[in-house]
Amino acid sequence: MPQLRLVQFILLFCIISIGMGQFIVFAVLAPLIRSVGLQEIHGGLIISLSSIVFALSSGVWGRVSSVQGRRKVMLIGLCGYTFGTLLFSGAFYLGLEGWMQGTLLFVALSIARMLQSTLMGATTPAATAYMADITTPEQRVKGMGLLGSGHSLGTILGPAVAAPLILLHLLAPLLAASAITLLAAAVVWKLLPRHVIAEPTKAVHVGREILSTLRSYFDPRYSATLLIGVLMFLGYAMCQQTVGYLVQDRLQISAEATATIVAHAFIYSAVFALTAQLIVVARLKLAPTRLLFLGLPLMLAGYLTLMALQSEREALIAFSFIGFGFGLALPGFSASASLSVPAEEQGAVAGVIAGAPALGFILGPTIGAVLYEFNTMAPYGAAALLNAILALAVLRRGFKKHNAKE
Repeated sequence: MPQLRLVQFILLFCIISIGMGQFIVFAVLAPLIRSVGLQEIHGGLIISLSSIVFALSSGVWGRVSSVQGRRKVMLIGLCGYTFGTLLFSGAFYLGLEGWMQGTLLFVALSIARMLQSTLMGATTPAATAYMADITTPEQRVKGMGLLGSGHSLGTILGPAVAAPLILLHLLAPLLAASAITLLAAAVVWKLLPRHVIAEPTKAVHVGREILSTLRSYFDPRYSATLLIGVLMFLGYAMCQQTVGYLVQDRLQISAEATATIVAHAFIYSAVFALTAQLIVVARLKLAPTRLLFLGLPLMLAGYLTLMALQSEREALIAFSFIGFGFGLALPGFSASASLSVPAEEQGAVAGVIAGAPALGFILGPTIGAVLYEFNTMAPYGAAALLNAILALAVLRRGFKKHNAKE
């Protein structure tokens, strides 16, 4: 039992570090994009392009972890995140100093982020598969909820770290993100046991694995669940990637003040997500479908609140709703997909689970930016409508399963 707790703590810390890094980037990206003279659509495209790479690579890494070992793949992901963030920061530094501008800067930022995504996609599926390996089917929801809690903790700590560092320099939070993931890599290297994989070691063909990953997204056992997750993340991405522009435009404030308010909003979101996971998910032991059905309408309420944003208070209220709903829906989605396949396929499905956010972020940021340029309320209205449709779809699935059991 002590060994199991140590392993779970290390997996938790890895997910925390990734969550911190991601939300540090999200907190400062909008003001950074405007500070280097780029437009909203450029920020959306950078995230969208890197999300395509992440969606493909995470599925590949999930399979590779079933062959080469979870620990090794987690190390690749954490180190890749560290050095990728440094490269991304370096490109922004050149833009802030005026040494690189316009299209060249956009291309440099895109390439840096895509290279980072290629490697950072290894951590989450390997950690998710490791958790699936050490938990029974009855413990699966709780285990996935623990990883969800780690992500929420990361999204609390990331903006909390970013807020004071922004006062030093807009790039200081990104450098902190690199240091945190490097520390996580050191912990994995020194303390995480090598997990024995049941499958025999064999060569991994990247091209074949990418094709297998693409096919796995259409696996009928969990394709419907995956579609719900992808669309949930698409709506979330539209709002998350444009809220910085919304805050700056509605409140007429500086880039630094904008980043601080966005960081505070993300902290509120993460606190409420963590509350949902620790109280509702861990204690009530609700079915995955029910968690999804409870979470989606709460996120909808948050999107509607953003449409009325006139002060920091509305931003905090909105992301509180979004966070609590997300804290319920994410474990429900992860557990539902994980429970649909046997133990020997957990590495593959973990890659698909990890790829769902990236699939949503392929189009979400760009669609959000285009809608925002058309009308500042459009991304949030579209996300609210999408969540309403998803909630009805989940309710219908729940009725079908209930009737099938009868």
